[in-house]
Amino acid sequence: MLAHVAPFTVSGVAQTPVVLQSLPVRQLLSVLINGFIFGGIFALTALGLTLIFGILDVPNFAQGEFAMFAGYLTVLLSTTVGLGLVPTIVIALVLTFVVGVAMERTVIAPLYGDDEFLLKSFFVSFGVVIAFEQILIRQFGSGFYRISAPELGTFYAFGTPVTGIQLIVAVAAILILLGLYVFTRHTYLGLAMRAVADDRAGSQVTGIDIDRVNTITFGIGALLTGVTGILYGIMFPLSPTTGVSLTAFAFVIVVVGGVGSFGGTIVASLLIGIVDNFTAVFIGSEYRFFVIFLILLLVLVIYPEGLKGDSI
Repeated sequence: MLAHVAPFTVSGVAQTPVVLQSLPVRQLLSVLINGFIFGGIFALTALGLTLIFGILDVPNFAQGEFAMFAGYLTVLLSTTVGLGLVPTIVIALVLTFVVGVAMERTVIAPLYGDDEFLLKSFFVSFGVVIAFEQILIRQFGSGFYRISAPELGTFYAFGTPVTGIQLIVAVAAILILLGLYVFTRHTYLGLAMRAVADDRAGSQVTGIDIDRVNTITFGIGALLTGVTGILYGIMFPLSPTTGVSLTAFAFVIVVVGGVGSFGGTIVASLLIGIVDNFTAVFIGSEYRFFVIFLILLLVLVIYPEGLKGDSI
């Protein structure tokens, strides 16, 4: 039987807006620390979308569904098969990569060369969202599920409590982001992906297998987002609509950071993570998306091309 839990806000409990003038320093530090953790999680999905959008020119509206696939699969395997958390996560991520590759080959690849590729790929990915959400609702219902993880105690950073799970999630996100940075700059495949993003036609002339790069890129983008789903599911409940929220955050981050920008995406992820957490705790969780999209509007007015930074 799958563990069914009640929903709660980003901060872990239902929050009542706090008067800003009376905010204690410890509470602000807690929001800042949690914001960095959330930012790291958001960055994985945003970078997955950046890879797919920047290299394949696919505005993948189904990006968050990879997170749901990995998250729900981890819940299913850990509760029905009885595997440990680590092997379950490994299996879920491998299958998420396979699903990403399969989606690119069967759904996206047939559209290559179409005059309306951008528009059609968007609507196709939107169709995947609707179909996958319905599958989740039919199989799991519309309730909330959380990935079971062992309790690892509580640590203190500047007097602010940080759980062991939060620490592991933060470290995992940082290591994966560093690994992606090294991969895209110091491996043949990573350099080939960057070359295709910069000049697709020129890359093909030099002998780079464009189809192979497209397929692997989509798989890696799915894998990164799958990690998001698992890390998010360890900290918070998952629902069939969580993927859409993650996709919305990812698109905002990619635009704010600058399409194809690694550094810009990281900075934007941390910014959005902190602002989102601050809004949920001190203003009200119902204003989260209003504030996030307001930031998007302001950045586009001041920096039309986003914050930018090093390209992927």
